Amino acid sequence: MQISLGNKTIVWLLMACLPVLLAGCEPREDTQGADSLRMGLPSKLTPELEARIPELMREAGIPGLQVALIREGRVLWHKGFGIKNTQTGSPVDEHTVFEAASLTKPFFAYLVMQMVEAGELDLDTPLIEYAPPETIEKQYIRHSLDLEGFRSDWFRRITARQVLSHSSGLPHGGPRTPLPVLFEPGSRYRYSADGYMYLQRIVEHLRGKPLHEIMQEEIIDPLGMEDSSMVWQERYAEQAAVGHDMFSETNGRHRKRRLAHSAASLYTTAHDYALFVTALMNEAGLEGKTTDAMLSPQIDVAGGLYWSLGFGLEDNSAGRAFWQWGDYGIFRNYITAFKDQGIGLVYLTNSFNGLSIGSELVRLAIGGGEVLALSYLGYPLYDSPATKLGLMAGEKGIEGAHKYFLQIHRESPGALSEQDVNNIGYSLLNARKIPEAIAVFTWNVEAYP
Repeated sequence: MQISLGNKTIVWLLMACLPVLLAGCEPREDTQGADSLRMGLPSKLTPELEARIPELMREAGIPGLQVALIREGRVLWHKGFGIKNTQTGSPVDEHTVFEAASLTKPFFAYLVMQMVEAGELDLDTPLIEYAPPETIEKQYIRHSLDLEGFRSDWFRRITARQVLSHSSGLPHGGPRTPLPVLFEPGSRYRYSADGYMYLQRIVEHLRGKPLHEIMQEEIIDPLGMEDSSMVWQERYAEQAAVGHDMFSETNGRHRKRRLAHSAASLYTTAHDYALFVTALMNEAGLEGKTTDAMLSPQIDVAGGLYWSLGFGLEDNSAGRAFWQWGDYGIFRNYITAFKDQGIGLVYLTNSFNGLSIGSELVRLAIGGGEVLALSYLGYPLYDSPATKLGLMAGEKGIEGAHKYFLQIHRESPGALSEQDVNNIGYSLLNARKIPEAIAVFTWNVEAYP
């Protein structure tokens, strides 16, 4: 069966069904070993996850979570846990919508790679050649290409390959006049949402449509992502989770994005996003050679970590995984998948603390040993002194938190860094807990004069 997408036709259905036909009726049994992937979906695994995930959420202070497991290139299990909103207590279910945050970036990259495959874009042609200079000045850099202090020479060399691999030299937010180009394009890695917005403006210029319409027609609908959108939908008022801070507090309001942003605006579910991941695994919507190119290393990040054309890549003892994290402060999410083995995990949370359980959840759900990407990102673990101190400051009061701080500082010097404590102080400030924040900052000054 073929589904027509504008001027091109993509053989989606046959390719999406192929792993199901090859897999047979039952998935394989689990493999064993500390660094082995947990292949298949044995009957013991889902009860184990259903028991352990709520425990992790309680320990980490995460109100709501959604998870999807991929085995043999298909979504074999997905479930919601906890609540959407601590003010209402409404439960998370399989159709609850979360803010995907930076999981949007590889989703957009998938569209770009379709355009590359169709000959609409070339990965190594400078993007400035695809639109009139005045369009780029007005819609992206917002000043003249000839503005004094602007590295126009570097900017004019930026390509789609460099944007997708975070090696463009463009910033990740911050001051924009003149727009800083921080280093020679292609020379090193630096994460950049601004680069993705630049490429978005080029895509919209070439297609003559806003990004949310393009993504809906070309990606979301063909993949059957029924609960997803690049912009806010009115049906989300009842369907979507709200975000929560470190202390599981919320203002109870949704963030309603009316304009698509290629770096961050996707609303989705774990199941829907897993459909996208399986499309990549099964080379549906992209030819095999294009998928291989998309998931190949482009720039070094750190030991065993690289960036591809959209995803991070991780080489560990279990093989090569592609991954991405999402962090919009009060929504924190993670996806990791091993294409060759057809195994993966997607989880979404409505919590500042959402990434604290990532390594444990990956270990439980898919195995594979140490999660290098999460170690590199450095989020405090759910059972770390930093997380415990933050939760204690919010739940048990500042006096109990101070006793714990003094105990840790005395018994395990270095377990709580100056930055850890500072972050807790700013989280208290953001939660308008001003006296508590001042107290924490005071402890930090005393501990690190």
